Amino acid sequence: MTTKDSQFAKGDTLTVTIDALATGGKALTRLDGMVIFMDRGLPGQTVEVKITKKKKRFAEAVLVKVISDAPDQITPRCNHFGVCGGCLWQNMDYAKQLEWKKRFVSDSLKRIAGAENIDINHPIPSPETFYYRNKMEFAFGDKHGEIVVGLRRYGTHNIVDLQECYLQTERTIEILNLVREFVNATPALTAYDANARRGYLRFLVIRETKHTNQCMVQVITTKDTTNGDQQHRAIKQLGQLLQERMNVTTFIHSLRTHTTQVAYGEKTFVVLGQKSLTEVLNFENNRPSLSLSSHADGFFQVNTDATARLYGEAVDLAELSGTENVWDLYCGVGGIALTAAPEAADVFAMEITAQAIASANENATINNISNVRFVSGDVRNVLSDEPSQPDVVFVDPPRSGMNPEVVELLMKRSPKRIVYVSCDPATQARDIATLSKQYKVTAVQPVDMFPQTAHIENIVRLDLIN
Repeated sequence: MTTKDSQFAKGDTLTVTIDALATGGKALTRLDGMVIFMDRGLPGQTVEVKITKKKKRFAEAVLVKVISDAPDQITPRCNHFGVCGGCLWQNMDYAKQLEWKKRFVSDSLKRIAGAENIDINHPIPSPETFYYRNKMEFAFGDKHGEIVVGLRRYGTHNIVDLQECYLQTERTIEILNLVREFVNATPALTAYDANARRGYLRFLVIRETKHTNQCMVQVITTKDTTNGDQQHRAIKQLGQLLQERMNVTTFIHSLRTHTTQVAYGEKTFVVLGQKSLTEVLNFENNRPSLSLSSHADGFFQVNTDATARLYGEAVDLAELSGTENVWDLYCGVGGIALTAAPEAADVFAMEITAQAIASANENATINNISNVRFVSGDVRNVLSDEPSQPDVVFVDPPRSGMNPEVVELLMKRSPKRIVYVSCDPATQARDIATLSKQYKVTAVQPVDMFPQTAHIENIVRLDLIN
C-alpha cells in the first residue's frame, strides 16, 4: 500500500483523509502537491482509495472502503445506503448538506463566472428531507433467473433489488413489491438484458401527486416478441392489479426500441385511467395556488412543495409590478410562466416539446389565466422570430445550460432583468460568464430540491448594466 509520504501512480491504493467536497459531490484530498478527487466520501473520513487516473496536477480515485468515520457523520436511514446509487448523503446531517450546497454555488460563480464579492443567500431548505420525491425511475434486471427491480448499484449498471427507499412515499415500495411479485409469477415476462439486447421489461416509473392523491405507473418494455400477445395481456393484468390493490389512477405501457438505457418510450399507450396527473403548488406570501397537469413523459420538478418555493422565489426576485412583458424560456408545462402571469402584463413562453406546450395551455385554462401565450419550437428560432420585446426574462434550461447562440440572442434583446433558474450551478455559471458582458449579478438564492444528494437548484438574478 502506498502511503502519504511517497509518490503514487495509477493503480496504487492509498489511505487518505478527505479534506473537502467538490461541486457535484465528489470528495477530495491533497497529496504530494496534487488534488485527488474521489467518487464519494465525507470530509473527515479516513478512506482507502484506488487511483484510476493521474494527470499533472490532479488524480482521480474510487473509494474502496471507509477506515474511520467523519467526526460529525450520522447513521444513514436506509439499509441500501452505500450500495444503491440513489442518494449518497444520508450519512451527513441536513444542515451540513445545505452548507456544502451553498459552497458549491459560491465556488462555481467565482471559479467559472468570475463573480467576486457576491452575497449568496443561505439555501431555502426542502420542506421534507425524506419521502419528498413525486417521481422515481426504477429498472428491471435478472439475478440468477429471478427478475429484480430497483435502482442502479453505485458505479455500475447492476440493479439493487430495493426492499426499502425513503426518497418517494411508502406506497412506492408497496407498488414495487407488488410488481416484483407479479412479474416473477408470469412466465411470459422477462427482464431486459442491455448487453445481450434481449428481454422484455426495461423500466418502471412511478409518479405520485402530493395534494391530489393521484398515482401514475408506467411500464416501459421492448417491442412485443414472439410471446407478444401473452406479454401484452400480462401488462394489462398488472395494471388492473395495481388499480385494484394500490389505487393507481393511471397505468401506462410504453415501448422503447432504442438500446440506450433511458426511461423513455418512443410509443406510449394509456392502458387504464387518465393520460395525465394534476398537482397543486401551494405558495407562500398569499400567492394563489397553481394547478399543473403533466403527462407521462412531461417534465415536472420532482419535489412538489420545494417547487412551490422555487417558483415563488424566482418570481419574487423578478420584482414584477404588473406592467412588464415577461418571457419564459424553456417553460416546460408552464410552471414559472403561470406563477408570474398574475403579476405581469403579458407572458410569452416557449418550449421545444409540443406535448409540454399542450399541457401548458391546458394549465392556463385550468387556472383561468389568459395573459400567457405558449409557443412550441426551438428557443433559438423563437428568439429570432418573435417581434415583441421582453422587459424580464426567466430561463430554466436543462442541466446542460443554454446553447451559446441562445445566450447571444438573449443579450441582443437586452431585457432589463434576467432570472436564471438552474439545476447545475456549473453550467449556470458558464452562461453567466458570457452574460456578464451586459449584466451584473444582483441576487443569488439556492433552493434545495434534492435532500440526501449533492444536487442543488439555484436562482440568479441579473440586471442590465446601464
